[in-house]
Amino acid sequence: MAGLAVVDVLGRPVQFNALPKPGGLQLLESITLSTGGNVSNVGIDLVKLGFRVDGITRVGDDALGRFILQEYKQYRIGTAGVLVDRKAQTSATFVGVGKDGERSFLHTRGCLANFRASDVLENLQLVKRAKIFAFGYLGLLPETEKDLEVLFRTIKKETGAKILLDTGGNPRRQPKLFASFIRYVDYFMPSYEEAVALTGRKKPEDIVQYLFDAGAPNVVGVKLGSRGCLVASSPNVAEYVPALRVKRVVDTTGAGDAFVAGFLAAVIRELSPFAAARIGNAVASECVTAVGASSAIQNFNHYVKR
Repeated sequence: MAGLAVVDVLGRPVQFNALPKPGGLQLLESITLSTGGNVSNVGIDLVKLGFRVDGITRVGDDALGRFILQEYKQYRIGTAGVLVDRKAQTSATFVGVGKDGERSFLHTRGCLANFRASDVLENLQLVKRAKIFAFGYLGLLPETEKDLEVLFRTIKKETGAKILLDTGGNPRRQPKLFASFIRYVDYFMPSYEEAVALTGRKKPEDIVQYLFDAGAPNVVGVKLGSRGCLVASSPNVAEYVPALRVKRVVDTTGAGDAFVAGFLAAVIRELSPFAAARIGNAVASECVTAVGASSAIQNFNHYVKR
């Protein structure tokens, strides 16, 4: 795992359209401190699913950074690739969770504004040990984007790892730049909103076709939230995979990352991309039943049975 690692402060339920007046007070049911970002969310989910993970990211030299390192130690996520940045604070997000489980974010980038592709290249020995290198998020690490072609090409040339690229925030539409690195990416499944921003297309089928036309060589798709996802292994082989129903949605934080973790776990176990998407949907459906991105995640065999 490489890319974003943040601390999330989750408050619920928050009514952003009815905040207290200046100096006022609003009581919440809970305030939870949690790790966040793809390195933390996907990484912890994968450990709980039963897989080994190493992280490559940056944390600040502060209490929040020490909290992240403590959580990684607890879950046995390798930290040899985690750089302690003494020039900026740890990246952090306040997550306001509404009564319906949907959330809004207030974010400070902190030391991740200093994250570069060279942070990964300097830890290439970790990537060489991996079956899959997952990088995220495209859209929230803009300083790395111009170097993604070199990064992914080097990983393909010098390691045996396949590459998964994930998106976040508001990725910019840059067709020429995107085409330069997507040709090295084995798995790319952005959320619908992020896919529209990247491609300018609105129909899931058109988005998938755009990604293949841009040079995607393997599996692409679109995460469609409560509708599941569209997954394609080639321009002519695609399948809609429905989401699993949930009795009560508590918190949707980390649902997209949970899908990625489930998908990766299934691919490592050599399932087809369509079966892997079903596992991803099952993990994501469990994720939203508890507060926090990884609280509800169980072992891999649990989801195979589901």
